[in-house]
Amino acid sequence: MKKIFKKLALVIEKLWAIIKKSPLWSKFFFFVKEQYFLIHQKTLSFNLKALNYAQPRLENIIRRIGKNKDFSLSYKSTQITLYIVIFMSLSIIWHLVSGFMGDSKARDAQMRPVSVVTSPVKLGVINVIQTALGTVTPRNTVTVHSQVGGILSKVFFKEGDLVHADQLLALIDPRPFEASLKQAEGTLNKDKALLSNAELDLKRYDTLLKQDSISHQVYATQKALVQQYKGNVLTDEGLVSAAKLQLEFAHITSPINGRVGLRLVDPGNLVQPNDVNGLFVITQLQPTTVLFSVPQDLIPSFKKFLQEPPPPETISNAQIVKADTPFETTKPLEASKNTQDHKGKEATNAQTTKMPEGSNPSAPEKIAIAVQSWSSDNKNKLATGYLESIDNQIDITTGTVKLRGIFSNDEMTLFPNQFVNIRIVLDVLPNVVVLPVPAVQRGTPGTFVYRLNVDNTVSVVPVKLGPVDGDNVQVLEGLAPGNIVVVDGTDKLRNGSKVIVGQASATTNPTAKVSWRDSQKQKSPSSQIKPQ
Repeated sequence: MKKIFKKLALVIEKLWAIIKKSPLWSKFFFFVKEQYFLIHQKTLSFNLKALNYAQPRLENIIRRIGKNKDFSLSYKSTQITLYIVIFMSLSIIWHLVSGFMGDSKARDAQMRPVSVVTSPVKLGVINVIQTALGTVTPRNTVTVHSQVGGILSKVFFKEGDLVHADQLLALIDPRPFEASLKQAEGTLNKDKALLSNAELDLKRYDTLLKQDSISHQVYATQKALVQQYKGNVLTDEGLVSAAKLQLEFAHITSPINGRVGLRLVDPGNLVQPNDVNGLFVITQLQPTTVLFSVPQDLIPSFKKFLQEPPPPETISNAQIVKADTPFETTKPLEASKNTQDHKGKEATNAQTTKMPEGSNPSAPEKIAIAVQSWSSDNKNKLATGYLESIDNQIDITTGTVKLRGIFSNDEMTLFPNQFVNIRIVLDVLPNVVVLPVPAVQRGTPGTFVYRLNVDNTVSVVPVKLGPVDGDNVQVLEGLAPGNIVVVDGTDKLRNGSKVIVGQASATTNPTAKVSWRDSQKQKSPSSQIKPQ
């Protein structure tokens, strides 16, 4: 590095020597020097004149303010004060000029039209939907225990298999129970032979008694012996039945339809009836239920479900949730009682459950409130069911009431203990004013929209909104059908801004399954909406 710096210094010295030898350098140097001294003299002269002019005036102003006639300013103080005043004056002038130029640019930007996308306000249908967070809760969960003690010899299932009721799942070593059964059957056969022999002797004694060949005491003793053998036979039959039952308990079967979980005991282990953990757990998946909570303020929305018996109605097949999957053999949906107790919401979202055999045909059909189960990100609908029951009390810690929805779960999309988002259609509002949700803005005026005027300007219109249904929201106050609102490009808009209507889009049909952005794509680029 030192060598490099030395070389650079030598090069600079050579260049400076060459410049000094040039005749133009001396002329340029003397010209710049003369101009510098001239400017310096003029600056000093102007500074002296300015100080001579400002010093007496500043002294007079300070004397008047301070009421001190003997006050005087030094040359240096006057110079500093003068420079401060000049600097402040220049700053104020610069601020005013730059502000005026900025305001003119802002006015120009305000007057420049903004490209926007609009949509008309129309009449439509709004579904009043209540959302909640639910947990998939199996209708039945059974922990299978052994009812007899012994060695677990065989397992006839794979972990995670779907099993049906009465399916053989495991086998406890049956040899001790088979031996007990044989022993009980042998004792029974012996006692039956003794009973048969005693009955034959009783018949002989009966004949001899009629011939007065034996005493009544001998006959009574033999008759009592027959009754004793009959009692022994009954006891032996009970022991045989108990042995058969123990042998049956050694064959472990599934009590319900469902999915079997991981084994808690492996083959070869000794199991006892008093084992705490059991052998395995079976969970019913079809049908399954979802438990969720709603605020207590929404209880009146389920009034018809709770109190009024709905009239029998027929709903289209597209809206019916099939409930023909068998629930329980001992409680087949309990429709004969629940049909009169449970109430349905009388709306287009209502669904009719089928009445099982043996129920009262004169009772009204149950109209159930539709319940939809969505994934945790609210993108995929997992299943559709209906509201089955409502808890009988409010949780005082949270102010909510628990509800249970039942789902047929034909596609196995609901898994036990899974967290899902629940949507309940509480009501349907037909022929209401609706507009796209992206048109709604929030700011100082509250909730408002930009309405397109006839002269291609926009006005800020405060609105009062109702329930939201997907991409549409109900308008309670502020707009009328036919008004046109801005749905895209609102960032640069102000009240009275000029706009250029781009690709306009119509309001989506609330009953359709497309969003307002999808409806924009279906419009041709040349389509325009005339302002109302």
